[in-house]
Amino acid sequence: MAEEEKKPKPIYLFPDLLEEILLRLPLQSILNFKIVAKQWRSILESRRFAERRVEIQKNRKILAAVDHEPESRFEGDEEIEVFYLHCDCDDVATRPSLTCDGLVCIPVPGWVNVLNLSTGESIGFPSGPDPVTNYYDYQLASGYWWNTFPAFWAMGFGKDIVNGSYKVVRMFFDPNHYCEILDVNIGEWRKLLNPPPYKVDARRKSACVNGSIYWLELHDKLCVLALDLHTEVFRVIPSPPICSESDQVVNLENRLAIAKTNTWSDWKLEIRCLDAQEKTWSMTYTISLTSIATPRPWRVWFRPMAVSKQGNLFFYDSKKRLFKYYPETSSLRCLSLDICVISPFVENLVSLRPSGSYVPKTSGSRPSGFPSIDSRISKIFRQIPNILLTTTLVSLVVFRYFVVSSKS
Repeated sequence: MAEEEKKPKPIYLFPDLLEEILLRLPLQSILNFKIVAKQWRSILESRRFAERRVEIQKNRKILAAVDHEPESRFEGDEEIEVFYLHCDCDDVATRPSLTCDGLVCIPVPGWVNVLNLSTGESIGFPSGPDPVTNYYDYQLASGYWWNTFPAFWAMGFGKDIVNGSYKVVRMFFDPNHYCEILDVNIGEWRKLLNPPPYKVDARRKSACVNGSIYWLELHDKLCVLALDLHTEVFRVIPSPPICSESDQVVNLENRLAIAKTNTWSDWKLEIRCLDAQEKTWSMTYTISLTSIATPRPWRVWFRPMAVSKQGNLFFYDSKKRLFKYYPETSSLRCLSLDICVISPFVENLVSLRPSGSYVPKTSGSRPSGFPSIDSRISKIFRQIPNILLTTTLVSLVVFRYFVVSSKS
């Protein structure tokens, strides 16, 4: 009887070697490889992999919204790439949102929506009936710098760096101060026992830096209010010595920064960053804006966004303009005159599937006008032949690696 044909032994990839290979694949391939094996999925959804993936990215990326297809749009340059979120209307494109690690949080009346644009997942959480306040009625006419969320909630969105969970924070101050937190992994709102010690302006965006959310307050108390997302304890940080209504608080390269537009003498943008001990603000950039033709410059705010690996600063303004500043030559360049920038963008492979008993609403929870992205799974199954082909190529790469290593 003829000798039975032996089946080839499967190639075993050491986890460290497999991770090194997967790190260098394009995003679409990584998403497809999640269904190859449990080991691969575990690696691809780990915090370590996500953090290393950000480190090896060649260029910085920014997220922008677009509600139409213009004849020409800014697609990036040698230092930065642009990721566009396509919307159906201008109202959605300009709706206030919060971002953290590539996730986008979009509060709308009755709902809080969280989107992962890398994986195509979205999830909606009911926020209940909105409270009513008349506190800001008399101030709306002069508000050229506001980013107002529904019902004047003071909103925050960030990551608990201890356990890796993403949390949505909302505060209200009329008539009493209270704060609620929603853990995206659990899907339920809960009220903090200790309310915020001070009222903050609900019309300003917050920023998340190193596991804490920061709000700038200029009315009742000149300070920065911070909330640690792990201990859920508030603390007060002194603000820079001079602040104005147009100031914006941002996360600039994992440091808390405040961007101030100075119109007293020469029109300029001043950016101050807070040290790690949260005691001292230092002037990081002073940028002359005199070359920008803008009527009524006191009505314009600017938000720094990213620093390229070459050391150049990218920032945008409330007039939908994107700029690039070269510190070595103190020169300023306008990259786009019509772009709706949302935030810096990084690829994030975290899953939005809640681990608790909450069943997410997928129908009707997404903001009207945002593209449907729930068809990702069906697309992946249609690509299974390509996945198998790419898996074979990966195996060949590994085989070549061992051959070269043995020769050396």
